[in-house]
Amino acid sequence: ALATRDVAVRALVRDPDRAAGILPADVELIPGDFGDDASVGRALDGVDSVLLLTPHGPDMADTQLRLLGLARQAGTRVVKISGTSSVIDPEGPDAGRQHWQVEQELAASGLGYVILRPTAFMQTLLPPIATMVQAKGVILNPLGSAGINLIDCADIGDAAAEVLTDARHDGATYVLTGPAAPTYADIAATIETVTGRAVPVVDVTPEEMADGARSRGASDWEVGHLAEMLARFRAGASEFVTDDVKTLLGRDPKSVADFIADHRSDFTAP
Repeated sequence: ALATRDVAVRALVRDPDRAAGILPADVELIPGDFGDDASVGRALDGVDSVLLLTPHGPDMADTQLRLLGLARQAGTRVVKISGTSSVIDPEGPDAGRQHWQVEQELAASGLGYVILRPTAFMQTLLPPIATMVQAKGVILNPLGSAGINLIDCADIGDAAAEVLTDARHDGATYVLTGPAAPTYADIAATIETVTGRAVPVVDVTPEEMADGARSRGASDWEVGHLAEMLARFRAGASEFVTDDVKTLLGRDPKSVADFIADHRSDFTAP
């Protein structure tokens, strides 16, 4: 999204050869790692705005606070990709608590900043559903009758590009959602509408879903995070929607139906 705008773009990358094959040709690549302050400093040198995004994990806040300190030294605006609004709280789930801690520090940093709060990514939830449909012909539903406000990652990228390049957004928090919060039954109905394939929905518990992730090699923290978030979502914590994507981009966000139509073959019988 940034590459389509008239701005210079720099990326801190662990593997320059791999990055060169993925990123647009005019992106400047700086070899380094979040744990290497010198390489982060080189990446920040002369930069106007930085996107703060690091992996979820038990040390996420520690990593982001250290990076925030380096951004403060460089005087660089910061756009933080945070978590879902309903769990960002000092007493929330561990990931939500960590995001809250970084948001508080960012607001007190004296830097220009914007916070973007998406909830669940279509690219995280829908491809596994497609794989399950292909392999077993069913959808496992850990949320009961509750909805979840999925958003396409491309819309997050477009929103981030907008706020990274316009300081008039400084101080704002945008809650990014898709146009609706479908239930798993709604997703199954959409698959049938788009592909013609009826897919039954089988209810499972958040704990059963997390145990499945453990069997596929997820860490203890990841398993606990998944179970905790699914339990919150099952209780309705992700049923809200906003118009913040439209406010930022002047268009509606992409829907689950759009995603399934774009990846139709993934949801049909092999």
